[in-house]
Amino acid sequence: MASPAAPGLPPGPNLNNNNNNRGVRKCGYLRKQKHGHKRFFVLRGPGGGEEAGGARLEYYESEKKWRNKSGAPKRVIALDSCLNINKRADAKHKYLIALYTKDEYFAVAAENEQEQEGWYRALTDLLSEGKAAAGSPHRPLPSPFAALAAGEEPDYGLVTPAAAAYREVWQVTLKPKGLGQSKNLTGVHRLCLSARTIGFVRLNCELPSVTLQLMNIRRCGHSDSFFFIEVGRSAATGPGELWMQADDSVVAQNIHETILEAMKALKELSEFRPRSKSQSATAAGWARPPAAP
Repeated sequence: MASPAAPGLPPGPNLNNNNNNRGVRKCGYLRKQKHGHKRFFVLRGPGGGEEAGGARLEYYESEKKWRNKSGAPKRVIALDSCLNINKRADAKHKYLIALYTKDEYFAVAAENEQEQEGWYRALTDLLSEGKAAAGSPHRPLPSPFAALAAGEEPDYGLVTPAAAAYREVWQVTLKPKGLGQSKNLTGVHRLCLSARTIGFVRLNCELPSVTLQLMNIRRCGHSDSFFFIEVGRSAATGPGELWMQADDSVVAQNIHETILEAMKALKELSEFRPRSKSQSATAAGWARPPAAP
């Protein structure tokens, strides 16, 4: 009896006898974010396709070229190279799926929310499977309070694949202004948000150039496509402001709202956790409006 096709796999002749379809978890047409070109995307599990390999996302010029095996895919992105996979939106596209590796940012646009969710879940489930098979210690946490009690990084409600290195990642351009100029933090970076910190990772690097504690952020805001944070004396950079530019105003607003949500959640978790008198004094000081440096 022939096995059923994977979800999202279009029917066709000799589907189960075609080696090109082995390991396919999902496939279909999506648009590339940059130019809006429609391409046929194929999501494969480990060992799928003509050549063995890890889980990956491929795309072809058309479904016909994929079915007829007319040449290699136009592009292949290995999922184990991804820092983060997320749903995104910008001024032109409402339903993006974004993949961030250490050296590039790649995004595709779905037609609607249901299609976006289907691809996002397929990608993140496959990424989680790969990390679990490799013995990754990352796993979903039942609640932020359980995580805090166990001394682990809390999940503050953002929808995130368990295997992701960061809760959220955005590509930004740090400007030569304030700390950007004095600390030589300029150019294209990944703004990486975890439960307690934000880090700025240069392209083609794996470790952040600088990591800042969320509790050291005095304020943050956005204007048009720009986002800024102000940190106090306790920050690794010392006091000052960091200015950065996102793709557009929609992305800048998303960065602002998400980091504010993370700061609020961390504050609430910190207040929930039993503390010593000295720790309580520190938390109370953070909760008050900070004094000017």
